[in-house]
Amino acid sequence: MKDLEPTIYRQRIVMEGHFSIQADGETIRRYLNELSVLLDMRIFSGPYSWPPDEWSNPEVPLFELNGFVAWTESGAHVYAWRKCSFFTVDAYSCKPFDTSEVVKFTKDFFQSKDIVSGDIQMGTNGKLTLLAHKD
Repeated sequence: MKDLEPTIYRQRIVMEGHFSIQADGETIRRYLNELSVLLDMRIFSGPYSWPPDEWSNPEVPLFELNGFVAWTESGAHVYAWRKCSFFTVDAYSCKPFDTSEVVKFTKDFFQSKDIVSGDIQMGTNGKLTLLAHKD
């Protein structure tokens, strides 16, 4: 993948796994708040949680297992499904952060035994870095 704007730093981490906790909207908002503190991000909106899309999945009961927080430095999304205890987190920032801290925090928070993750870093001296993390 080509770095189209090497003068602007961008970093994204994506994590997925199964959770072993009782999750609801408050859980998702708490995760996003604590992630913001861990990364020293400034919240300007949220965190919010909302139910899944009833039009694309009408047979699934609506629960507050999706969430978003807007940071001055960018933001993060969480999507989770109770029916299979599965979550995805996508965090994006124009400020560098330690991905190993984020993975450990997320693994511990959701009590995930199978978390997988990877990240993309762009704008660092004209280099593009794609990393898959190993547990």
